[in-house]
Amino acid sequence: MASWAPPPSAIAPGASPVVEPMRPWECVAMDFVGELPPSRGHRYIWTILDLFSKQAHFVALPKLPSAEKLADLYVKHVYRLHGCPDKIISDRGVQFTAKFWGKFLQLLGAERNLSSAFHPATNGGVERTQQTLCQFLRMYTNYRQDDWADLLPFAEMAFNGAVHSATGRAPFEIVYGQEVAPFPRLPEWKEGEGQTDEEWPAKIKQGWQTVVEALRETQKKYKLFADRRRREGDKLGEGDLVWLSTKNLKLGFPSKKLAPRYIGPFRVAKRINEVTYELRLPKDLGKVHPVFHCSLLKKYKGTLDGGEQ
Repeated sequence: MASWAPPPSAIAPGASPVVEPMRPWECVAMDFVGELPPSRGHRYIWTILDLFSKQAHFVALPKLPSAEKLADLYVKHVYRLHGCPDKIISDRGVQFTAKFWGKFLQLLGAERNLSSAFHPATNGGVERTQQTLCQFLRMYTNYRQDDWADLLPFAEMAFNGAVHSATGRAPFEIVYGQEVAPFPRLPEWKEGEGQTDEEWPAKIKQGWQTVVEALRETQKKYKLFADRRRREGDKLGEGDLVWLSTKNLKLGFPSKKLAPRYIGPFRVAKRINEVTYELRLPKDLGKVHPVFHCSLLKKYKGTLDGGEQ
């Protein structure tokens, strides 16, 4: 019988960065999550990510917006907080290719950057941010998956308050110069420990330079990691245990976005070619064709309990 697994990193192609922002909310990436089960009349989540600080905003939407509506949403949810960006990265959805959206970006003084393949290697991390968001919602939403809209404020607070692996700091700390408390706490200020008006801006700029250096180092490490993942398929052999991605499987959940990303582990029955494998699948998966590309597999590290697959 299949079991659920946390979201490991599948075998993936190499990656290279496309932007190098120098300050918060200079370069912005955005995308949509959905279609999701109805939650307070909403079916989509608009994800907006600052590529410098990794601060994100999550906005529930009833439907995919037009270019005009998206411009209005940007003013209300992003511009009012962070001002004008230099660049906005998106996929080639109709909202982002529309003439109106292009004119709107001209008014902001922002460059439009359209990605042909909205992939973590080219979008600066918005897809990985959405993966983290969906993982949070999977953990806390009810079985009907109809309360996710109520969870978005908590997901946003948790995401922006957590230390990001790319920068080594929490997005809140990078943008505001201090941590933001998710829960009430007593002040810890002591006499003589405050900073002068001159020291505070210098501290912020020094912190930004540290972030720039951390992002550059992370981009190098990510490329090496992605290249290594791409070659991991060569290490799979007959009898190995692997997790199977649910990306192309119909498991009966109301929403695939909130469903488990991997199931298994299953045995490799045989290697078809350099990148394709046949698995031994349980009967409860129905008539699923057992041959899969290596990008849908993740090697299982451990042993099975209670018998063989």
